[in-house]
Amino acid sequence: DSSNNNEYNPDWRDSLHVTISFADGSHARTHAIQTALRSYRPTCYHFWQLKTFWHENKVCDDDIEEHSFDEMETVPALQASSLTEGSFVRLVVDEMRNFSNYFWDCHLKNDTNG
Repeated sequence: DSSNNNEYNPDWRDSLHVTISFADGSHARTHAIQTALRSYRPTCYHFWQLKTFWHENKVCDDDIEEHSFDEMETVPALQASSLTEGSFVRLVVDEMRNFSNYFWDCHLKNDTNG
């Protein structure tokens, strides 16, 4: 089948797989990498526990979380006022603000009662 040998085969994404790993890094750098690789929809490995690596010079499966591209895709920093009403990011921001307000209300009540 000569279609598999065609370097311009539109099904190239079915046979190409990209994996990136993050141990640490700025949000801007992480977003730039994800943006550049978006069309490849890479799997992401997050090394959340580096103690084994630093102290024993080995990587253990327990130190690595594997995430799909959809789980790890991020959004660059935005002004909260520019978020679209009802968007997922706006809903998260609103919930974080509600929680923060509730927390500070409870904290202030404790300070005045204690």
